Amino acid sequence: MLTIDAIGGPGARWNRRAFLQVGALGLGGLTLTDLLRSRSQADPATSPRPKSAILIFLSGGPSHLDMYDMKPLAPAEYRGEFSPISTNVPGIDICHLMPMQAQIADKFTILRGAQIANLHSGNMFYSGFPWQETPRASVPGEARRPAVGSVVSRLRPGPKDVPTYVSIENHWEWERAYYLGVEHEPIRVGGSNPREAIDNMGPLKDLSSIRLTDRQDLLQNLDAVRRDLELGATAKGVDRFRQRAFEIVSSTKVRDAFDLERESRETKDRYIAGEYRHGPHPGRSLLLARRLIEAGVSVVTVCTHGWDTHQANFSSLRNMLPPLDRALHALVTDLDASGRLDDVAIVMGGEFGRTPRIGDVTPDGRSHWPDAGFLWVAGGGLKTGQIIGETDAKGEKVVGNPIGMKSVLATIYRVLGVDAATALLDHNGRPQYVLDEREPVAGLL
Repeated sequence: MLTIDAIGGPGARWNRRAFLQVGALGLGGLTLTDLLRSRSQADPATSPRPKSAILIFLSGGPSHLDMYDMKPLAPAEYRGEFSPISTNVPGIDICHLMPMQAQIADKFTILRGAQIANLHSGNMFYSGFPWQETPRASVPGEARRPAVGSVVSRLRPGPKDVPTYVSIENHWEWERAYYLGVEHEPIRVGGSNPREAIDNMGPLKDLSSIRLTDRQDLLQNLDAVRRDLELGATAKGVDRFRQRAFEIVSSTKVRDAFDLERESRETKDRYIAGEYRHGPHPGRSLLLARRLIEAGVSVVTVCTHGWDTHQANFSSLRNMLPPLDRALHALVTDLDASGRLDDVAIVMGGEFGRTPRIGDVTPDGRSHWPDAGFLWVAGGGLKTGQIIGETDAKGEKVVGNPIGMKSVLATIYRVLGVDAATALLDHNGRPQYVLDEREPVAGLL
């Protein structure tokens, strides 16, 4: 998987050698140049990209009862330590640790009757197909389904100078292209899979620092390496795909998108205020996601960590919810103010909910609960300011028909102009539908 370890880690040094290694970003020996050569042989875009999407994965399984599906009338061992607060939409209550979202509840929809997956895997969230349905295969990943970003890259590729699909802080295998081919892999920003660790463009990996420590050095070296490539093209006939590889990572649009220093201190403070002790700050990732979308990227996935709260559920959420709340508020209000919100569909969720009864494993924890959970949807011209779905009085079971991830992705594909009934050939030449269940969520469109 193509990995760009992201701009601005503390002590990052940028030199010509590091940038020239852009032609050696590895995926089993495959370079960025090879990826672009393959992409050039893919079907060209036949229509403009009217909409885009941001998928936010809360890795570990977020607690529905402590966030968006609170049960204040349930017994204490169910309702927990938090209280609901009213929002700007009558009838929609959310956790008191999310007051910023309470101001913009008209801009999002809560899907309360969600059933997503039954194990720790983001496959269902990213592709609509669960990991356990993947049989063993002679070719690694042969039977696994491509993620939504890879499908969009295949069926609705974007401009040649901007990547179609970027993945931020994903550490796993869930957001891959698989049988669609390496030309539809995401550009990965942030924590690399250690099995695919590579030395490429210097550490963009550490997103814990807002400041670009060597920003001037970075810009000077970009210019110097461009001159080196120009000389090489004249003297050695540099492959035009290698040139385009460099053009993507050093073009004004892409370079500016990754340069968070271009944002005002006020904006960065709105996204990144507060300590987040469970991994990279979600606000930094969502600010980068917004900038990438503005630069023309079609699909951005963001993974946040720390949501597997078997222990210390409430103290963990006291730390995690306020930063996430502020970041979501900043993302939605920024897109709304710029007139882009209707063009950017945003989906947030995890693998499952958490056990309604506290203390099944530890006194202060909630365990996995696949029978009920939530999804959060905003933007994309979808109907917002509502709750769709319901759970029972203790948050244990879905009342009525559950909402599955395939329905949510069918909705997102509809927004993006991608036909989910399209059949794409797998490794064995067999046609596989983008989704085998394609009914969108009633009430969103």
